[in-house]
This record gives sequence, structure tokens and C-alpha cells, in this order.
Amino acid sequence: MNCTPKDLLQVFTSYTDILLTAHVSPDGDALGSLSALAGWLRSLGKKVIVVIDDRIEEKFFAYDGCRGIVRPEAVKADDNRLSVILDATDMQRIGKVAALITGKVMNIDHHVSNGHFADWEYIRTDCAATGEILTELFRIWEAAITPAMANALYMAIATDCGFFCFANTTGHTLQMASYLVDAGAEPNRISEGLEETTMNKLKALAQVLQEIELFAGGRVAGISFTQEVQQYTGEHTGGYIDYARRLKGVDVAFTVKWQGPETTRVSLRSKEVDVNVIAGAFGGGGHVRAAGCTLALPLEEAKQVLVKEIEKNL
Repeated sequence: MNCTPKDLLQVFTSYTDILLTAHVSPDGDALGSLSALAGWLRSLGKKVIVVIDDRIEEKFFAYDGCRGIVRPEAVKADDNRLSVILDATDMQRIGKVAALITGKVMNIDHHVSNGHFADWEYIRTDCAATGEILTELFRIWEAAITPAMANALYMAIATDCGFFCFANTTGHTLQMASYLVDAGAEPNRISEGLEETTMNKLKALAQVLQEIELFAGGRVAGISFTQEVQQYTGEHTGGYIDYARRLKGVDVAFTVKWQGPETTRVSLRSKEVDVNVIAGAFGGGGHVRAAGCTLALPLEEAKQVLVKEIEKNL
């Protein structure tokens, strides 16, 4: 059911116990949105649990709601609990958390590939981030936004639009960011916290840059995160794709990441090509300029199949 902001508020008001979750490999938008929504619901006296089927990058622990996130194995299903899925297109994207959801479901999302699976949904594909949607909802509801919530939401928005550099940045995106700054968000502290790195991470970056390959006459760039490469990068590899995307002449950038002998996770970014269509060919999706999917193939075979699909869409 496609809801209005008023409908959503009524649903939230009617529940005492609420589970919040988002997609596996959670990014800044997913985590910032979870943190802010959890903070607001707890201020209303709700019993809130935040569950993610993945590990959280340490840099996000600066946000209150991220420090209390638990894994699925620590939670039991409850038919009477409302489950709210943020920044995810379908139940498969939330991994093992799906098994905990036996009651009603709400979905708040901004992806064009959304599968419309929830009992209540609020999908805004015109927004750059789920954090942008929540900011507008809080404003409509005249909800009090604390500085901690403002920082989390600003981080959510900024990371999903490349700190206002990507094509998904709109006037509305900037308006919501401005509203959050007025509510106490600190852009300088947010960017400094996210950009801060370690010597080990810099050395890992130097190794990853050597892994970049060019295809289709230089219009496609890819990075392979084999088991060996992940020994020095660790499991969190999301930020590296931007280095491939920035190469002159490159339209589509991708990463292929070893997840198992027959499982490869794919991320896609572009300047012009609709990568949501490419990801959709493999059962994935996302946005026009950013999308992903998982292939049930060994990494090298997955890379070959992926490059052929990309070339078809150039």
C-alpha cells in the first residue's frame, strides 16, 4: 500500500515494538537513516531494535544509533512487532533479517528498482537518499530533530549523492541538507570523520589501484576483490569503486567481490549509462547511476559475463 506521510505517522503511533533494518553491506544512507529514525522513535517511548545482517564499518560508530546495532542471531521473531525496512528494494536485500519478520512491514526507500513488497510503503525515487525522505517526513510531522539526528541524516544524504556532486543531487536535496544544518548538523565534522583514514588503509588503497582493469576501449573500468586482495582491504570495499569511475574516458565502473566459490557480489557506477538496467539483467537493481547485484558464479567468470552485459549497454 502506497502511503501518505500522515498514514506512516499513524502506523508508527499504533505500534509499541518496532524493528528497524536495512540492506546488507550497509552504506552511509542506510546507517544514517536507521540511526535517525531509531532516535526519533525512542523519543516517542517506542521499544526499538536495530538489526543488520552484516558488520558495520568503524567510521559509522560516531552516530549514536549505529553503536547499538545487533546481528540477526541475537533477535527472535515477533508477530506483533512492526518491521521497518529502510533503503532496500526487497526482502532478499536484508539477508537473514528476513527470517525475523513475521508481522507487518513498512518500507521507506528511494530506489527505482523497488519491488513493492511491504504492507505500507513510501517510495520516493525523486530523492537522492532515504535520509532525504526521512528529513522531509520529520519536517511534515513537525518532529523535533536533535543535533544527533541531524548529523546522521546529513551524513545519509551527503554520502548517497557524493557530497552533492552526483547527478542525483536536486534542489530538494540541498533544501533538506540546509534544513539539517539549521537543526544542528555539522558538515565539517561529518566529512572529516568519513575521510579520516589509517596508514594501513592508505597502503591498501595503493594495492587496489594496481588492480584496476580497463575494458571496451577504456570506457569501462573494473576492480576485482579476490580473496587475496581482501586480505589487505578487509571486507569493506565500497569506497574503492569511485577511483575507477573517476578515470578519464570511463563511463561505467564496477567491482566484483569474492563472496564464496560460486558467489560474486557486483557494484556498478556510471556517468551516463543506466546501470540499473545492467544490474537488473542479473536480478539486482538500484539507481540509474549506481546499482548492484549478486551472481552465482566464480569471480572470474562473473567478471566476464558482467563485462559482456555492460558492453551491450554502452
